Amino acid sequence: MADPAFEALWKNVLDRWDDERAHGAFLELCQATDQLAEAAARYRGMKGDRDRSAVAEKRLAGIAIVALAKLEATRSKAPPPRRMGSLILAAAFGLASMAVIAYLMWTR
Repeated sequence: MADPAFEALWKNVLDRWDDERAHGAFLELCQATDQLAEAAARYRGMKGDRDRSAVAEKRLAGIAIVALAKLEATRSKAPPPRRMGSLILAAAFGLASMAVIAYLMWTR
């Protein structure tokens, strides 16, 4: 089901194409409601319109920047690198265990 606020603001953008405030209100709603992809699709559809293509390109670039910033903000940190000391300790414990087992088998 289509979002009525989204559709109303998009209609306002189409009716007032040269009004920066109309585009700003539409894009604010899209960002707040996670509808940037749909906004991009709408602007992409306007690229074929000779009179509206320049504004559409500008808005698509802005949407891409906002979307990338949002992705960057939600990206999780890389896990910390494993410490070599942990690996050496595990290997030493494993070798010591094998030595104890070999000794016990040898002495029987």
